[in-house]
Amino acid sequence: MRIATMLLFAFVSLSRTSLAQEKTVLSVVSVIPTATTRFALERAARGAVERLERPECRRVLSDFRDGKGSTIQERLDATGETPRGYLARITFREGLESRSCRNPGVLAFSTVGGREVYVCSPQFWQAYRTNPTHAEVIVIHEMMHTLGLGENPPSTTQINTQVMRRCR
Repeated sequence: MRIATMLLFAFVSLSRTSLAQEKTVLSVVSVIPTATTRFALERAARGAVERLERPECRRVLSDFRDGKGSTIQERLDATGETPRGYLARITFREGLESRSCRNPGVLAFSTVGGREVYVCSPQFWQAYRTNPTHAEVIVIHEMMHTLGLGENPPSTTQINTQVMRRCR
């Protein structure tokens, strides 16, 4: 009986450790050559996930709909992933050579429904350095685009404002 109790205690302890590790570890797939941008992206993605794990912030995924009328939360649910798991499956690439990154106000961009997000390294790094929360909002914003959220409408400003409101 004593051995069974000790084994049960060890199993419960290991289970709790595994759950805690799963909650804190986030591996972001990035093909970004700049170390500072990779660092900023990893930190911003971690912060974005921590925010989305809070119920009030998670509601932002129900505030927006795709072109067919499904909420972004419904789209995420259809993948069978949590925000953490889904974000880990997005590939972040350097977008510096693109026309979009020539606009100093663009930190990142993606294609609606795609699994790649292009990061404008100088702008993203600068935003992260001066306001990490803004970089986290951009990660959530782009994640929603990969889940099917279009733009114009809603505008970039409307999306970011709603994310900030829900995810303080």
